[in-house]
Amino acid sequence: MKVTLNVSGFETEAIFPDKDVEQIHEPLVHKFSRLFHEKQQRTVIFLAAPPGSGKSTLAAFWEHLSKTLPNVKPLQVLPFDGFHYPNEILDNNSIEQDGESITLRSIKGAYQTFNLTALIDKLKQLTVKDPTWPYYDRNLHDPVDDAISVEQDIVVIEGNWLLLNEPVWNGLKELADFTIFIDTAPKYLEERLVNRKIRGGTSPEEAQRFYEQSDSKNVDKVLNHSISADLTLYMNQDGSFEIN
Repeated sequence: MKVTLNVSGFETEAIFPDKDVEQIHEPLVHKFSRLFHEKQQRTVIFLAAPPGSGKSTLAAFWEHLSKTLPNVKPLQVLPFDGFHYPNEILDNNSIEQDGESITLRSIKGAYQTFNLTALIDKLKQLTVKDPTWPYYDRNLHDPVDDAISVEQDIVVIEGNWLLLNEPVWNGLKELADFTIFIDTAPKYLEERLVNRKIRGGTSPEEAQRFYEQSDSKNVDKVLNHSISADLTLYMNQDGSFEIN
């Protein structure tokens, strides 16, 4: 299935194998709808995955399916990236890493650069009211507070660190009704992440260097230091999925 999706504010053409749509994605969207009808209040789905795995596109596809399939309740995607600390805070705070002090800005995207307290507060609000949600503006390269109005009864929150096995972070799962994790081989992600940087105007050498210094650490952390999800999807090199 070929479809045009709005992913992080950009129109994106995506292709999903028909077999995956029939055997994985449509059944999942139906499952989310059933969970809501069983619970009869807002249902929160976590989609946790490493950088470069296409989680934002996948979540947007589920939203698309929920609005086109019959007898399915529409869902809304809420991105995790809006909980980045602003650059001003990242520039003025440091962390000890490998024996030296570095700014948080230099590891932007690592779990330490997100406002966990604000995330927990918003997750709790989801169960009692319709809160606003922050959004990461990729033109400003900074978060924008209260940018998204939460309107649907089923929400899919997508991000890298939702199932991180670190103190406090590992309690987030209790605030979700169903959790999904994307597993894959790091070598598949390296190619995707380096190419994404190049498409953004970075030289191949700089893109590879950034992967080795930053993205690869986050990939390893997510793949090897996340708690178990209710469902794990394995992403193949061609972007298709299997249920583990």
